[in-house]
Amino acid sequence: MADDKRIHFIPPLPSKREKRVGIYCRVSTNSADQLKSLTAQVSALTRLTAANPKWLLVDVYIDIASSKTGSSRKEFSRMLQDCQSRDLEIILTKSISRFGRDTVEILDALNQLRVLGVRVIFEQEVLDTADTDNDLMISIIEAVAQAENESRSDNIKWGIKQRAAQGTSKLYNRKCYGLYFAS
Repeated sequence: MADDKRIHFIPPLPSKREKRVGIYCRVSTNSADQLKSLTAQVSALTRLTAANPKWLLVDVYIDIASSKTGSSRKEFSRMLQDCQSRDLEIILTKSISRFGRDTVEILDALNQLRVLGVRVIFEQEVLDTADTDNDLMISIIEAVAQAENESRSDNIKWGIKQRAAQGTSKLYNRKCYGLYFAS
């Protein structure tokens, strides 16, 4: 039967990767710890993408930018442009707090992406914008994260003021150089 020329075995085609995926990662500073965190984010999300046979990794977008308003997030903007160009269908990110800096910014971006038909998956919170029931949960989690960041910032500012008032601040131990202009 093996010599029968009428029977041809045709192997199945490998499954086509149908969904174009982008990974977005952000850290606040370029300190060694933050860069290590960045590497871990990229690695974990790349493995997650590779594990899904229907996903094709298109690009990785990386920003090193603080949560201060006005700090540039060029890769985030480039990612949104790629979504508008229909280059991406899914965005993977570590967490809601890594995706945006405040509730308004995150909700604006998510609304823009929803209109474009782009899903955002927050790996740490196990939330997917494709599930409309997650909208409220995303808003609540981001509002809590924003409040924590504001509280942390207020605590740092308060600590600096207290150390300055007590004379224990190291901010004033530095040498100060200035220019003297003779009249």
